[in-house]
Amino acid sequence: MKRFGMITGMAALAGAGALMVGGAVPSQAAVASSNSVSSSSVTYKTRYFNHSSEGYHASAVLPSTWRSVVLGPWQQRFDDTTHNRMIRFNTSYNPNLSTVTALNRKIAALKKGTRGLHLVGTSTVTMKSTTGQGPMRVSTVVYTYRSGKDTRWVATRYVGVAGTTTADTEISTAGSTRDAKLLGTVLNKATVSLALAG
Repeated sequence: MKRFGMITGMAALAGAGALMVGGAVPSQAAVASSNSVSSSSVTYKTRYFNHSSEGYHASAVLPSTWRSVVLGPWQQRFDDTTHNRMIRFNTSYNPNLSTVTALNRKIAALKKGTRGLHLVGTSTVTMKSTTGQGPMRVSTVVYTYRSGKDTRWVATRYVGVAGTTTADTEISTAGSTRDAKLLGTVLNKATVSLALAG
């Protein structure tokens, strides 16, 4: 994937049909229409990540206070350590797979021993980018699983940008089941505002 320097001039989030993942099966819902808004006491702003000597290679609208953690090349996580919730990006996932194939592989992997796995729902939709990335093909799985004595809620999605159907980017968000609505909002904002250099 071609990369270049600092991304600038990010567009504000516009009201658009987007996949909302909450405590139920994913469905269509509107996305908020501001680049800096609060949702359940979370404030959002454009965050830049995937840094190299050439500059930043990705950005998205994310919670402003969540701590940025570099995981590896093209991989970044943002943690809310106070509430044990996060969002994670792999912006060079697998351009040789379709989003649907990536989704099916994820589900197959989950079924191989994930403790207390419950598949809440899956969907594949087209979303509108607010940053000029063209139509976005988005395949999402929402599930819960047991972690110690707790139940964790997770949504993982595979995103093809610029009208492609390939799994260019993987985005996952996770937290408590009571955070499902907030995490769905975080995921949707991140998806439609995602900008990749190249």
